[in-house]
Amino acid sequence: MKSLKINEIHEEGKVCVKALITKCDKGRTNKNTPYLSLILEDQTGTLDAKFWNLTDEMVASYRAGMVVDAYGEIIFHKNAMQLRVRKLVEDKGADVLDFVREAPMSREQMKGAVKQMIDHMEDPVISLVCQEVLERSEEKFFTFPAATRNHHNFVGGLAFHSISMAKLGYAVCEQYEWLDRDLVIAGILLHDIGKVEELSSAMLPEYTVVGNLLGHISIAAAMIDEVAADLDILKDERVVLLKHMVLSHHGKMEYGSPVLPMLPEAEVVTMLDNLDSRLFMMKQSIDATLPGAFGPRMFALDNRMIYRRRKDEEQ
Repeated sequence: MKSLKINEIHEEGKVCVKALITKCDKGRTNKNTPYLSLILEDQTGTLDAKFWNLTDEMVASYRAGMVVDAYGEIIFHKNAMQLRVRKLVEDKGADVLDFVREAPMSREQMKGAVKQMIDHMEDPVISLVCQEVLERSEEKFFTFPAATRNHHNFVGGLAFHSISMAKLGYAVCEQYEWLDRDLVIAGILLHDIGKVEELSSAMLPEYTVVGNLLGHISIAAAMIDEVAADLDILKDERVVLLKHMVLSHHGKMEYGSPVLPMLPEAEVVTMLDNLDSRLFMMKQSIDATLPGAFGPRMFALDNRMIYRRRKDEEQ
């Protein structure tokens, strides 16, 4: 059977997919039978999969990071596409890099876009701090994902998410001319920079010890402090404001921010972060849902189901 790319699958039926296992959770049915809950990934997308009726030995033989040929049937479970696996065969000769999703912009394109944003900043302190913080983590910033799951969870996702937000930030500042554009853009570029230490790697990331103990918000604030101390501008109000942008960007204390947004620019960053991440998740749901149906409930979107309109059948 010919292997299909994940984005080539549009209907129920038997398929073979060559893909990377990016999630491999073990579970047991009510009858105490082992099974696997999987996420399969290739460069075109991700696919939810279930492998039922296994033995403990079979369960132990699969792990995240393996490239496999997955044979089974596509079904639509709770309106979302799912592969009911019948057989998994490891391809030991496959290169993991051939199956990892990457940002839709190249690394050089993203570096150029960020450089241009910094070059256009007029405030020398904001520009210098932003540039220095990013330069100290340049390799990781342009290769790490923005999250382990939910949104922009692909190689380069961190920089791409930040660039997407910054584009929206420019539009907001054009509408509301009284906003400090440099503070908005710098806050956007640095809001998630702590994830370069919170996460372990660009591919198949896990949370580091430091990430679990401190979290990316406090890590980012410390990174700004370190740069500001080296530049002897630690007490400059603009440094304090920039740290506030980072510390408040989750919007609510129950979401992990130690302070609420107390600047209009900080409110903009919070809202654009929500907008970009939520639209990404909605698009992911739509892509895996049949036209005229609702996708599965999404915990990260307040347990909502996202509707895919019937008009999408015509496109």
